[in-house]
Amino acid sequence: MASDGKTSHSAVGTDRVKRGMAEQLKGGVIMDVVTPEQAKIAEDAGAVAVMALERVPADIRAQGGIARMSDPDMIEGIIGAVSIPVMAKARIGHFVEAQVLQSLGVDYIDESEVLTPADEAH
Repeated sequence: MASDGKTSHSAVGTDRVKRGMAEQLKGGVIMDVVTPEQAKIAEDAGAVAVMALERVPADIRAQGGIARMSDPDMIEGIIGAVSIPVMAKARIGHFVEAQVLQSLGVDYIDESEVLTPADEAH
């Protein structure tokens, strides 16, 4: 239940919608981006979608290997900068992260083993 006492419902796409979007992306380039500016460059270069990341994989490895869900403000900026689909990652089993991404309006949520599980600090 939502805090206002009303039952909240998740938006659920039909199988046709989910498969149709995947078919549209097949064979295209999906670029990893960390800023709205990078997302716009990717779109202008012909990317069919962008993956909004906290950091690119090389930076994650160089900084100790801890990866988290991207900042919601950054994701909103990317969504506002491009007209192509925006994807984002949530940690496996962290449905609240997925709900945050869904509320932002991302087109695809990747429940990803690439992101780090909860640790002492998070």
